[in-house]
Amino acid sequence: MKWTDKKRLDALQKMALQDGRMICRWSSTGRGWRLHETTSHEGAVKDIRQAIDNFLNANWRWKK
Repeated sequence: MKWTDKKRLDALQKMALQDGRMICRWSSTGRGWRLHETTSHEGAVKDIRQAIDNFLNANWRWKK
């Protein structure tokens, strides 16, 4: 199967637990960013795309 970005995100969204929320955040150990499912992180959202957008909006260093 050829994976498009849309298909990738749709598949990951479908794999999410029913009550799970997604968050994209910087690693607490300083090893980079993480996208993961959680029930406890503040700022976590149901939609994987929104989680990524929230992270990019907060961290995009090359904003004009």
